[in-house]
Amino acid sequence: MPSWRGSSGCNGSRRTFSALPMPRSWRASTTICRRSPTRWHSVRRREHELCGGHSVSIRPIPGTVDRATVTMPRAVLGLGLAVIVVGVITAAPHAHSVLDHAGGAMLVFLITMAAGSLLQVRLPSGELISPVAQAIAIGMAFGSQMAGVGSLSYRSEGVIVASAAGLIVGTLLLTAWTRRSQPSALVAARLVSVAVAAVLYRTVPIFHGSTALERYPEWSSSRWRMTLVMFAIGLVAAAVELVLATAVTTRERSFKQALIEGGVAAGPVSLAVVSTGIAIALGLAPLGLLSIVLMVCPLVLLRFTILQEASVRLTRRQTIAALSRLTEVAGYTPPGHSHRVAMLSVRVGRSLRLPERDLVVLEDAALLHDIGQVYLSEPIPGGATVEAAPRDQDSIASEGADIVRRTKALDDVAAVMEAQATQFRLVREHGDQVPLASRIIKVCNAYDDLTRGDSARRSEAIERLYLGLGYEYDPEVLEALVGVVEGISGRPD
Repeated sequence: MPSWRGSSGCNGSRRTFSALPMPRSWRASTTICRRSPTRWHSVRRREHELCGGHSVSIRPIPGTVDRATVTMPRAVLGLGLAVIVVGVITAAPHAHSVLDHAGGAMLVFLITMAAGSLLQVRLPSGELISPVAQAIAIGMAFGSQMAGVGSLSYRSEGVIVASAAGLIVGTLLLTAWTRRSQPSALVAARLVSVAVAAVLYRTVPIFHGSTALERYPEWSSSRWRMTLVMFAIGLVAAAVELVLATAVTTRERSFKQALIEGGVAAGPVSLAVVSTGIAIALGLAPLGLLSIVLMVCPLVLLRFTILQEASVRLTRRQTIAALSRLTEVAGYTPPGHSHRVAMLSVRVGRSLRLPERDLVVLEDAALLHDIGQVYLSEPIPGGATVEAAPRDQDSIASEGADIVRRTKALDDVAAVMEAQATQFRLVREHGDQVPLASRIIKVCNAYDDLTRGDSARRSEAIERLYLGLGYEYDPEVLEALVGVVEGISGRPD
C-alpha cells in the first residue's frame, strides 16, 4: 500500500522540505533564490489565468506578446507589396516587347505556379510551404533558353510580376478550396525570395560587368559552371525566404533559435526546391515547357511522402493523447490534469529555450507522466503524486516508463518519464544526469497537483514549491514557472 504518511510535503503533520537535511551551502543558495511569499498575495488577478481549465492553449497570453510578434508579419507583407509595386512600375515600359517574345511561356509559368500553390505541405516545425510553386518560380527566374523560342531575355521585373500573379492566384484558389485564410506574409516571403533570385541572375553584373544570364551562351560547352552559379543564387534566395518566414512565424522562441531549427527542418526541402528549379531552367532548352511538368514530378512525390509522415505523427499524437486519459478514466487522476501539466510544461520549456524537437518529447512525456499509477494497489488521494513518498514517486515513474518502452518507438519519452521523480539535490550533490525535460515535468506536475487547475490556489502553490527550491526542484525551472504563471514570456535572449 502506498505510504502517504512518509511524504515530504509541507502541510499538516508531514515533513516540510525546509526540515530535510540540507548542506549549509544549499540553504544559503536557496535563500538567495527564494522570492518573498508575500509577493504572491499582491499579484494582480489576470483575465487570462494559465491552466485555469481543461482547454489550455499554448498560445501567448494576451498582453504578453512581444510587439515584434505583431509587427514582423506586417513588415514582411509590406516588403512583398513593395517588391510588387517596383516590379510593375519597372516592367511596364517593356511589357509589350516581353509579351510578344515570351508571353506564352510566362503565362504557362503563371498557371503552373497557381496550380502548384494548391499542393501545400506542412513541415514538422509547423511551417506551411509550397515547394512545387516555388520551384516553378525559381525555374522561371533562371530560364535562359527555350526550345521554339530561343533566348528568354525577359527582365527580372517580369519574373517578379508573373510570380506575384501566380502566387496570389494560387493563394486565392487555395483559400477557396480549403475555406481557410492563408498566411499572406508567408506568400510575401516566397515572392521576395524569387525576386532575389531573379535580380541576382538576370540584373546584377556579377561576372566582370556581365550578368549570369549573359554568360549562359558563353558557357554552353561547360554547363556545370552555370549550374553552380544557379545553385549558389538559389541558396541565397532560399536563405532569404527562411529568414523572412522565421520572422513571420516566430512567437515564443528567440529568433536565432527559431532560425536554426527552421533551417534544419526546411533545409532538405529547400535544397530539393532549388535543384528542381535549376532542372526546369536547364530543361527548357531541349524540352521546352514540358520540362516544367517532368521536373516537378519528384516534388509532387515528395509531398506525398511528407503527408504520410505527418499522418504517422498525427496517429502518434492521438495514441499518446488517448493513453494520457487512461488514468483519468480509471479514477487515478483528476480530469484534465495530464493536459494541464503538458501545456504548462511546454510553456516553461519554451521560456527555457528548449529546441522544438525537445518540446515535442517534453509534451509527450508530460501527457503520460502519471500512467504508472495504474500499477498502484490503491489510488493516491486526488491523484496528487506530490503528496506521495519519494519511493512511491520513483515507482510510478519507473512503471510508467516501462509501459511506454513497450511501444518500441518512444524510448526518448520513456527516458524523460523515468527521471521525472528524481530530486534535484542528486544533480547538485552527486552529478546525476537528469534531463531538463524531467525537471520541468516534476515542477509543473507539483504545481498542478497543488492548484488542481484553480488559479485561486496559485500563490499557495508557489509558496509550497519554494520550500523545496534547490532540494526537490530545479531553481531555474521554478523561476521559469513563476515567469510563465505571471504571464512573462521567459528569460531574455
